[in-house]
Amino acid sequence: MFVNACNQIRETIYGLNGLSQLGPNSVKASSGTGFMIAPGFLVTAAHLCHVDNDPAKPQHRLFEAIRSPDVGEPMETATFIAEDSQRDVALLRLAAPRSNACVALEPNQIPTGTSCGALGFPLASVSFSPTGRMFNLQERFQSASVSAYATAVHASGRQLAQYETDAFMYSGSSGCPGFLDDARVFAMHVASITEPNPGGSANARVAIALWVPALDIRDFARANGVPI
Repeated sequence: MFVNACNQIRETIYGLNGLSQLGPNSVKASSGTGFMIAPGFLVTAAHLCHVDNDPAKPQHRLFEAIRSPDVGEPMETATFIAEDSQRDVALLRLAAPRSNACVALEPNQIPTGTSCGALGFPLASVSFSPTGRMFNLQERFQSASVSAYATAVHASGRQLAQYETDAFMYSGSSGCPGFLDDARVFAMHVASITEPNPGGSANARVAIALWVPALDIRDFARANGVPI
């Protein structure tokens, strides 16, 4: 069902790497997914841009990106543009991207029950050795259905719209685009909620993935000068 959509989306997704040198022998790295929304401009989850994926901690000093079809080639340097830490959205820019393939954002609300997919680089890792740094990436597809579109109240009092989908997401799925069977991107994954079974069972009985709507991504990008 999503094969053709995946072939389109994979042209637009990037593995992202954030790095900070905290001391002579201390390097912090974060990894995740981003996708191109306008030529040269990537969107990702804001928490990935910070040390330990924590918006309260310093922003990474260096960002690198690699498009899915180019994995194995040298990474491209990305420049941080802006973030909305409450909305969990951040923008990066590639100075001379190898490709200008962009997603098509769907700003209209998607009905409950709609099947959707996600593509990106969950379970990615960064390892260090005496010979250098290794960024381990594997493109992965996940599927679910839209279970709700609701408004959550942030700790600041700000009301934020969000999609919910009804399936577990692999660890590290933040920044993955959520798309429909025609490859329109309706949201970006930013978090998951699980609830353990009573009695301490390891199996969760609630699994909700949370997504930032494409409308919010588009409006934030336009407010920061992205021609979209």
